[in-house]
Amino acid sequence: MLHSVRAIGACRGNALAVWTQQRRSRAAYQKEMSVSDQSETEARPPKSYAYYAFLILVYQALYGAFVVAYRRKGDSLERLSALDMTMLGLATLRIAKTISEDEITTVLRRPLIEVGPNGKRPRGHGLRWALGKLVLCPTCTGTWVAAFLTYALHLFPRTTRPLLAIMSASGAEQLSDAMLSLIYTDRDLLRKQEERHP
Repeated sequence: MLHSVRAIGACRGNALAVWTQQRRSRAAYQKEMSVSDQSETEARPPKSYAYYAFLILVYQALYGAFVVAYRRKGDSLERLSALDMTMLGLATLRIAKTISEDEITTVLRRPLIEVGPNGKRPRGHGLRWALGKLVLCPTCTGTWVAAFLTYALHLFPRTTRPLLAIMSASGAEQLSDAMLSLIYTDRDLLRKQEERHP
């Protein structure tokens, strides 16, 4: 009987020790996660919606300025042809990629973008951070590039077409490279499958 009582007491003591250790581990884990979340929050600046709105207003204001200038200018372009639209699309693709991704323009992105262990991220806060987010998005950058190219083509067609020709040719080359890369990748996969299953 005495042995049974001692055994029960020992089991209760072990259970109490395990329960206490689990509580300590859970509290330590929660504290660690809280510190981690706090550091991530401090490292990540709040989203600057006011500056996003400011950029939208600037975009709309530039369009308004273009409309005024277009009405006042007598020798502006009246209509865009299919060739113009094709060149605008290819040039926008190439210039947007140059601004957002190409290594040669890293020096231009450096004031707005920083590269860390988790990849690229905007620098600073406020307007600088919002501009960094804009530059990191090729599609967003392309929207601005398309606007400027369209405005320039309507207002100064003779001087804008050479730039469009150069950049659209580069954009076509970029598309052809991407298509050839996909074709070669599929070809290599098929060859590997044939080698595994002759």
